[in-house]
Amino acid sequence: MSDIGHMGIDPRLLSEYLTRAVSIDQELNHRLEAAEMFEEARLLREQARCCLRSLAQIQNWFEAAAYSEGRVEPSVFSLSETVEDIFGTVRSKTRNVRIKFGAEIEAGIFCTADPERFSACLINLIVNAFQNVDQDEGEIKISVKRFSDYAAVSVIDNGYGMTGSEFSSLLSREDGACGFDILKKFCESVGFPPIADTKENGGFSLTVRLPLAPPSNDIEFRSDIVRMDMGVFSPASLLIYKYDGASVAL
Repeated sequence: MSDIGHMGIDPRLLSEYLTRAVSIDQELNHRLEAAEMFEEARLLREQARCCLRSLAQIQNWFEAAAYSEGRVEPSVFSLSETVEDIFGTVRSKTRNVRIKFGAEIEAGIFCTADPERFSACLINLIVNAFQNVDQDEGEIKISVKRFSDYAAVSVIDNGYGMTGSEFSSLLSREDGACGFDILKKFCESVGFPPIADTKENGGFSLTVRLPLAPPSNDIEFRSDIVRMDMGVFSPASLLIYKYDGASVAL
């Protein structure tokens, strides 16, 4: 899916077709459930999830395009509130998943970066953690801390991990559109390389650093641009569908 731009496929057109397919599936699902045709409704929901996972991959293509086209717009925003919104959105969408998901977020931290690019980066890291922990005993934590000249946002899990060379290989890709490609592009945009602590079968911790900014009276405490939209087709919600757990809420 990350190579769709090189295959002669228009990602925008494909996104439109998949969005229509999901909408049709949802409408038919409601009708089938009303008619008590529950097995047929279940199959339609599975079809919708497949379409949504494809849309999530296309969303990463759009995200990568934002960097290549120079559509990165740094601004001062509340990092603490943004991460709280992201955490709440992911927890809502994965409420039936057995994985433990928690957060320790230091309040009152403001940073300078593009909040939309940051949101996509963090959601990709969280989804990667969901994909790589045990589905019954997995634990994931988001940590947000303030240091002297930067803020650190970490996603920590007790999952399968990887070797250092495997992580370096993921970051060395060029012009890709997977989650780690988005991570790399965001970190380059803020001038801080990512910090990883990982070993095979020993869990995974990834830290993104952002430059601190003083609180601003010129921005809303929780502005519309960084508020997480809960709609099925919002960029934030779509990226969560990369997690292939069957219990992700539609």
